[in-house]
Amino acid sequence: MYCKNLLSLVIIVFICFTLQSCLASRCERPQIVGYIYDADSKQPIENCKVGETVSRNNGYFSLDEKRYRQLTFFGFEAPPLSVNEKIEKEGYQPQNIQFINMHGGGIRKGALHNTDTIYMKKIPIQTN
Repeated sequence: MYCKNLLSLVIIVFICFTLQSCLASRCERPQIVGYIYDADSKQPIENCKVGETVSRNNGYFSLDEKRYRQLTFFGFEAPPLSVNEKIEKEGYQPQNIQFINMHGGGIRKGALHNTDTIYMKKIPIQTN
């Protein structure tokens, strides 16, 4: 009798957890926006490669939000969010947009990260 009740309880708990599990939408990268400027002239840099996009003639760039689905159970914490996007332009020292949010994977759809203005330095020309 005791084993049947225990088994029934285990089955009920299992069913409850199964019903509460779902595919949660997780953030891989929020939308990232900002401007790229030359550090010396303070002028915008166009066609600067930022992740998978390029900056416009006014230096503005926008990287789309990336999301994925993850099987999760009710009460489980969201995974950390770690972002590292390369910024490259010929003649300039490369940079990265980097940030970490320990519970950022759970942020809602439509998340935005404003990097404001990023200043890039030119690579010094070496003469022999």
